[in-house]
Amino acid sequence: MARRSFSARASAVKAHPAAGLTLILGAMPSEVRSISAALVERKDGQLACFPYARGRLNGRRAIVAVTGVGVTNGAMVSALFINAFAPAQVIVSGTGSRFNPRVRTGDTVISTKTIHHAAGSLTNDGMVYRKVRGPLTGAMTAWFYKPDPALFALARASIAGYEANEITVDGLRYRPAVFPGVVTASDLFGVSDEKIADMQSKLQPDIMEMESAAIAQVCHQLATPHIVFRAGSNRTQSNPGNDYRRLGQIAAAAAARWTMYFVGCLAAREAGAR
Repeated sequence: MARRSFSARASAVKAHPAAGLTLILGAMPSEVRSISAALVERKDGQLACFPYARGRLNGRRAIVAVTGVGVTNGAMVSALFINAFAPAQVIVSGTGSRFNPRVRTGDTVISTKTIHHAAGSLTNDGMVYRKVRGPLTGAMTAWFYKPDPALFALARASIAGYEANEITVDGLRYRPAVFPGVVTASDLFGVSDEKIADMQSKLQPDIMEMESAAIAQVCHQLATPHIVFRAGSNRTQSNPGNDYRRLGQIAAAAAARWTMYFVGCLAAREAGAR
């Protein structure tokens, strides 16, 4: 029997999403470790060379996987898992640097749009953001992607019932907040002051990270609803190494806690719709 093309299989995914199955992706093990540990009836598996955990999370079937860091890894793993498992939705859970001063360490941003901040032309006046030609004939891919409207509406409505764990950062103890904001991504771990100023004037981001825009683009191309949750770690800077190592674990735990709560809200919505 001849193997179906990727496009044919993608069409099948679009037509028959797995009801009640949520795919949760994090860039690093630390971003999804607590989510995987919370799975009930957990079974571990491997797709191609990529391990994953499968089970029930707060009443909903879920698959949890690590993409690895960066645009290529994010796109590759999300495309493989969407094609193989046809999830009803994709959730990106993880961390990002705090671009906007309103974001504290541990605050989780629900992305209103996720931007490729390195897509276009780099000029003497900074970036000129452009669409590019995608793999589908005649289709242009954008340089930013919005979340699924129903998932975004549910996330916003769910904030009122959520209570974060208290954290202590630099001697200050508080409960992190959850709120909508703008997320940007590219293969830049740190950025110069000039790049920060250019992004601020043109994009006004809240969080900067490395994978979500690529994952969002894949979800858009494969007609799979998605939403991005990113908790702030260090401030956006040219060399975030030590600050990220110090604050990244706090942020990862905060985003994971919100993600697990949101999956419970998804399960409740599904139960109410029956």
